[in-house]
Amino acid sequence: MRLNELYNAYKDQVEFFCIYTREAHPSDGWQVHENLEEDIIVIDPTTDEARTEVAAACQIGLDLQMPLLIDSIDNDVEEKYISQPMRLFVVDAEGKITYTGDRGPGGWDADSWEAAIKALIAN
Repeated sequence: MRLNELYNAYKDQVEFFCIYTREAHPSDGWQVHENLEEDIIVIDPTTDEARTEVAAACQIGLDLQMPLLIDSIDNDVEEKYISQPMRLFVVDAEGKITYTGDRGPGGWDADSWEAAIKALIAN
């Protein structure tokens, strides 16, 4: 997985976090065919604890190696970053967003994200 590759390449120079926000394709909502084929059946969590359980299963299932943070059930991070369905960011040491990727999965561009990480390290 490219995320793990980049995490392992730069984790000693920058801090990485993946933030699990609301479930994009719950079985009781917008279930997608791909999830059915892969037997990913998730009811939309309604509590922080339930979201944490789903996020942990996702992290294990995807073998995501970077630290995983969980957005609260009120979707505070999702609403502030407008990250659905998924998006890559780079935030500098002062908290300024220096890179915002396009919405995924179509806008997912790990190469431009890596370039932004390299630019941050070079400064």
